[in-house]
Amino acid sequence: MSTTTAPTKSILFISATGGIALSTLKRCLAASSRASLTITVLARFPTRLQGLLSPTELASPSLRIIEGNAHSTSDIIPVLTHPSNPTSLVDIIVTGIGAKPDMKNLTVDDPSVCEKGAKALMEALGKVQSTPGSSSGQEKPYIIAISAAGASTLHREYPLALYPVHALLLKAAIKDKRAMERVLIDNSDKLLDGKWTVIRPSMLTNKPEIGLEKVRVATEDLRKNQLEGEKVVGYTISREDVGKWIFERLAVGGGDEGVRKYLGRAVVLSY
Repeated sequence: MSTTTAPTKSILFISATGGIALSTLKRCLAASSRASLTITVLARFPTRLQGLLSPTELASPSLRIIEGNAHSTSDIIPVLTHPSNPTSLVDIIVTGIGAKPDMKNLTVDDPSVCEKGAKALMEALGKVQSTPGSSSGQEKPYIIAISAAGASTLHREYPLALYPVHALLLKAAIKDKRAMERVLIDNSDKLLDGKWTVIRPSMLTNKPEIGLEKVRVATEDLRKNQLEGEKVVGYTISREDVGKWIFERLAVGGGDEGVRKYLGRAVVLSY
Protein backbone atom coordinates (compact mmCIF):
# COMPACT_ATOMS: atom_id res chain seq x y z
CA MET A 1 0.00 0.00 0.00
CA SER A 2 1.51 3.32 -1.05
CA THR A 3 1.30 6.49 0.97
CA THR A 4 1.55 10.07 -0.16
CA THR A 5 3.33 12.80 1.69
CA ALA A 6 1.58 16.12 2.06
CA PRO A 7 3.41 18.96 0.32
CA THR A 8 5.48 21.04 2.71
CA LYS A 9 4.34 24.61 3.22
CA SER A 10 7.20 27.02 3.82
CA ILE A 11 6.71 30.12 5.98
CA LEU A 12 9.28 32.90 6.27
CA PHE A 13 9.18 35.28 9.21
CA ILE A 14 10.98 38.59 8.86
CA SER A 15 11.47 40.05 12.33
CA ALA A 16 9.68 37.75 14.75
CA THR A 17 10.71 39.08 18.15
CA GLY A 18 7.67 41.37 18.33
CA GLY A 19 4.55 40.11 20.08
CA ILE A 20 2.26 39.42 17.12
CA ALA A 21 4.82 37.77 14.84
CA LEU A 22 6.24 35.83 17.79
CA SER A 23 2.78 34.57 18.74
CA THR A 24 2.16 33.48 15.15
CA LEU A 25 5.59 31.83 14.98
CA LYS A 26 5.00 29.83 18.16
CA ARG A 27 1.67 28.56 16.86
CA CYS A 28 3.26 27.55 13.56
CA LEU A 29 6.01 25.68 15.40
CA ALA A 30 3.43 23.83 17.50
CA ALA A 31 1.59 22.80 14.33
CA SER A 32 4.64 22.21 12.14
CA SER A 33 4.51 18.42 12.21
CA ARG A 34 0.79 17.89 11.60
CA ALA A 35 0.60 20.77 9.09
CA SER A 36 3.83 19.86 7.25
CA LEU A 37 5.46 23.24 7.79
CA THR A 38 9.02 24.43 7.37
CA ILE A 39 9.70 27.69 9.15
CA THR A 40 12.51 30.14 8.50
CA VAL A 41 13.13 33.23 10.59
CA LEU A 42 15.35 36.07 9.40
CA ALA A 43 16.60 37.62 12.63
CA ARG A 44 19.02 40.47 13.12
CA PHE A 45 19.89 39.15 16.57
CA PRO A 46 19.28 35.36 16.61
CA THR A 47 20.15 35.05 20.31
CA ARG A 48 17.35 37.46 21.18
CA LEU A 49 14.83 35.30 19.34
CA GLN A 50 16.27 32.13 20.85
CA GLY A 51 15.70 33.60 24.30
CA LEU A 52 12.00 34.00 23.49
CA LEU A 53 11.51 30.40 22.38
CA SER A 54 11.27 27.32 24.57
CA PRO A 55 13.83 24.48 24.34
CA THR A 56 11.19 22.37 22.60
CA GLU A 57 10.50 25.08 20.04
CA LEU A 58 14.20 25.61 19.39
CA ALA A 59 14.70 21.88 18.89
CA SER A 60 11.99 21.68 16.24
CA PRO A 61 13.37 20.15 13.02
CA SER A 62 11.02 22.46 11.13
CA LEU A 63 12.78 25.62 12.35
CA ARG A 64 15.81 27.39 11.00
CA ILE A 65 16.97 30.78 12.22
CA ILE A 66 19.09 32.81 9.81
CA GLU A 67 20.99 35.89 10.90
CA GLY A 68 20.24 38.86 8.68
CA ASN A 69 18.99 42.42 8.41
CA ALA A 70 15.41 43.01 7.26
CA HIS A 71 16.61 46.15 5.46
CA SER A 72 19.26 44.28 3.47
CA THR A 73 18.19 42.94 0.10
CA SER A 74 21.22 40.64 -0.02
CA ASP A 75 20.22 39.13 3.34
CA ILE A 76 16.62 38.61 2.26
CA ILE A 77 17.25 36.97 -1.12
CA PRO A 78 18.66 33.64 0.21
CA VAL A 79 15.73 33.04 2.58
CA LEU A 80 13.13 33.54 -0.16
CA THR A 81 13.89 30.09 -1.55
CA HIS A 82 11.76 27.19 -0.34
CA PRO A 83 14.00 25.07 1.95
CA SER A 84 12.61 21.82 0.54
CA ASN A 85 12.49 22.90 -3.09
CA PRO A 86 15.26 25.17 -4.42
CA THR A 87 13.29 25.86 -7.60
CA SER A 88 10.41 27.43 -5.67
CA LEU A 89 9.88 30.42 -3.44
CA VAL A 90 8.54 30.23 0.09
CA ASP A 91 4.76 30.06 0.32
CA ILE A 92 4.12 32.71 2.97
CA ILE A 93 6.05 35.68 4.31
CA VAL A 94 5.04 37.18 7.66
CA THR A 95 6.71 40.52 8.26
CA GLY A 96 6.52 41.87 11.78
CA ILE A 97 8.87 44.82 11.41
CA GLY A 98 8.10 47.68 13.75
CA ALA A 99 9.75 50.60 15.52
CA LYS A 100 10.45 51.01 19.21
CA PRO A 101 8.82 53.97 20.95
CA ASP A 102 10.96 56.94 21.95
CA MET A 103 8.88 58.29 24.81
CA LYS A 104 11.28 61.14 25.56
CA ASN A 105 10.81 62.70 22.14
CA LEU A 106 7.26 61.40 21.53
CA THR A 107 8.30 59.51 18.41
CA VAL A 108 9.90 56.18 17.46
CA ASP A 109 13.53 55.12 17.17
CA ASP A 110 13.33 54.70 13.38
CA PRO A 111 10.46 56.61 11.70
CA SER A 112 10.80 54.67 8.44
CA VAL A 113 11.69 51.18 9.64
CA CYS A 114 8.57 49.55 8.16
CA GLU A 115 8.76 51.35 4.82
CA LYS A 116 12.44 50.47 4.40
CA GLY A 117 11.73 46.85 5.24
CA ALA A 118 8.91 46.65 2.70
CA LYS A 119 11.07 48.24 0.00
CA ALA A 120 13.93 45.84 0.71
CA LEU A 121 11.57 42.88 0.47
CA MET A 122 10.13 44.12 -2.83
CA GLU A 123 13.62 44.67 -4.22
CA ALA A 124 14.64 41.16 -3.18
CA LEU A 125 11.53 39.62 -4.76
CA GLY A 126 12.14 41.62 -7.92
CA LYS A 127 15.71 40.40 -8.22
CA VAL A 128 14.80 36.78 -7.58
CA GLN A 129 11.95 36.85 -10.06
CA SER A 130 14.10 38.44 -12.78
CA THR A 131 17.05 36.07 -12.43
CA PRO A 132 17.24 33.60 -15.36
CA GLY A 133 17.05 29.97 -14.27
CA SER A 134 15.82 30.85 -10.81
CA SER A 135 12.42 30.30 -9.23
CA SER A 136 11.07 33.30 -11.14
CA GLY A 137 8.29 31.36 -12.82
CA GLN A 138 6.99 29.84 -9.63
CA GLU A 139 4.04 30.88 -7.51
CA LYS A 140 4.52 34.21 -5.73
CA PRO A 141 4.67 34.19 -1.93
CA TYR A 142 1.69 35.39 0.06
CA ILE A 143 2.70 38.32 2.27
CA ILE A 144 1.14 39.07 5.65
CA ALA A 145 2.28 42.45 6.95
CA ILE A 146 1.63 43.79 10.45
CA SER A 147 0.35 47.37 10.34
CA ALA A 148 -1.81 49.21 12.90
CA ALA A 149 -5.30 50.56 13.38
CA GLY A 150 -5.19 54.23 12.50
CA ALA A 151 -3.45 53.68 9.17
CA SER A 152 -6.69 54.06 7.20
CA THR A 153 -7.10 57.25 5.20
CA LEU A 154 -10.86 56.66 4.91
CA HIS A 155 -11.99 56.77 8.52
CA ARG A 156 -10.82 56.78 12.14
CA GLU A 157 -10.18 53.21 13.28
CA TYR A 158 -9.92 54.07 16.97
CA PRO A 159 -12.28 55.77 19.47
CA LEU A 160 -12.15 59.53 19.81
CA ALA A 161 -10.86 59.08 23.36
CA LEU A 162 -7.62 57.67 21.92
CA TYR A 163 -7.07 60.60 19.57
CA PRO A 164 -4.45 62.27 21.84
CA VAL A 165 -2.46 59.02 21.95
CA HIS A 166 -2.51 58.68 18.18
CA ALA A 167 -1.85 62.37 17.55
CA LEU A 168 1.11 62.56 19.91
CA LEU A 169 2.65 59.17 20.58
CA LEU A 170 1.73 57.15 17.49
CA LYS A 171 1.83 59.76 14.74
CA ALA A 172 5.27 58.79 13.40
CA ALA A 173 4.59 55.07 13.67
CA ILE A 174 1.27 55.32 11.82
CA LYS A 175 2.85 57.40 9.07
CA ASP A 176 5.45 54.66 8.62
CA LYS A 177 2.79 51.93 8.54
CA ARG A 178 0.91 53.84 5.83
CA ALA A 179 4.11 54.11 3.81
CA MET A 180 4.66 50.36 4.18
CA GLU A 181 1.13 49.66 2.99
CA ARG A 182 1.71 51.92 -0.01
CA VAL A 183 4.76 49.88 -1.01
CA LEU A 184 2.61 46.74 -1.09
CA ILE A 185 -0.14 48.46 -3.05
CA ASP A 186 2.30 49.84 -5.61
CA ASN A 187 3.87 46.41 -6.17
CA SER A 188 0.65 44.40 -5.95
CA ASP A 189 0.35 43.46 -9.60
CA LYS A 190 3.96 43.32 -10.76
CA LEU A 191 5.64 41.45 -7.92
CA LEU A 192 2.93 40.01 -5.70
CA ASP A 193 0.08 38.90 -7.98
CA GLY A 194 -2.24 40.59 -5.50
CA LYS A 195 -1.27 38.07 -2.81
CA TRP A 196 -0.88 40.13 0.33
CA THR A 197 -2.83 41.13 3.41
CA VAL A 198 -2.25 43.92 5.90
CA ILE A 199 -3.21 43.39 9.55
CA ARG A 200 -4.35 46.48 11.49
CA PRO A 201 -4.83 45.61 15.15
CA SER A 202 -6.11 48.07 17.73
CA MET A 203 -3.81 49.11 20.58
CA LEU A 204 -2.03 45.98 21.68
CA THR A 205 -1.97 44.40 25.13
CA ASN A 206 0.08 41.57 26.61
CA LYS A 207 -2.98 39.91 28.10
CA PRO A 208 -3.79 36.24 27.39
CA GLU A 209 -6.01 35.38 24.44
CA ILE A 210 -9.75 35.45 25.09
CA GLY A 211 -10.81 33.69 21.90
CA LEU A 212 -11.44 34.61 18.29
CA GLU A 213 -15.19 34.68 18.87
CA LYS A 214 -14.54 37.92 20.77
CA VAL A 215 -12.55 39.49 17.94
CA ARG A 216 -14.34 41.91 15.64
CA VAL A 217 -13.12 42.04 12.05
CA ALA A 218 -13.45 44.66 9.33
CA THR A 219 -11.84 44.89 5.91
CA GLU A 220 -10.75 47.67 3.60
CA ASP A 221 -9.87 47.01 -0.04
CA LEU A 222 -6.62 48.93 -0.38
CA ARG A 223 -6.45 48.54 -4.16
CA LYS A 224 -9.86 50.18 -4.59
CA ASN A 225 -9.45 52.41 -1.53
CA GLN A 226 -12.86 51.53 -0.14
CA LEU A 227 -14.39 50.04 2.98
CA GLU A 228 -16.17 46.69 2.81
CA GLY A 229 -19.12 46.24 5.11
CA GLU A 230 -19.29 47.77 8.56
CA LYS A 231 -16.23 49.41 10.04
CA VAL A 232 -14.73 48.36 13.37
CA VAL A 233 -13.65 50.96 15.91
CA GLY A 234 -12.14 49.57 19.09
CA TYR A 235 -9.76 50.23 21.94
CA THR A 236 -7.55 47.19 22.36
CA ILE A 237 -6.74 43.61 21.44
CA SER A 238 -4.14 41.21 22.80
CA ARG A 239 -1.09 40.26 20.78
CA GLU A 240 -1.97 36.62 21.42
CA ASP A 241 -5.40 36.92 19.82
CA VAL A 242 -3.96 38.72 16.79
CA GLY A 243 -1.31 36.02 16.40
CA LYS A 244 -3.97 33.34 16.73
CA TRP A 245 -6.18 35.04 14.13
CA ILE A 246 -3.31 35.24 11.65
CA PHE A 247 -2.42 31.60 12.27
CA GLU A 248 -5.96 30.22 12.03
CA ARG A 249 -7.37 32.46 9.31
CA LEU A 250 -4.38 33.06 7.05
CA ALA A 251 -1.10 31.26 7.69
CA VAL A 252 -2.21 27.68 8.35
CA GLY A 253 -5.99 27.59 8.70
CA GLY A 254 -8.56 29.13 6.42
CA GLY A 255 -7.58 27.36 3.22
CA ASP A 256 -7.38 29.02 -0.18
CA GLU A 257 -11.01 30.13 -0.14
CA GLY A 258 -10.74 31.56 3.34
CA VAL A 259 -7.61 33.52 2.51
CA ARG A 260 -8.86 34.79 -0.84
CA LYS A 261 -11.37 37.22 0.68
CA TYR A 262 -8.53 39.00 2.49
CA LEU A 263 -6.19 39.42 -0.48
CA GLY A 264 -5.23 43.02 -1.20
CA ARG A 265 -6.99 44.13 1.94
CA ALA A 266 -6.34 45.66 5.32
CA VAL A 267 -7.94 43.69 8.13
CA VAL A 268 -8.86 45.59 11.29
CA LEU A 269 -8.89 43.44 14.43
CA SER A 270 -10.28 44.63 17.75
CA TYR A 271 -12.38 43.54 20.72
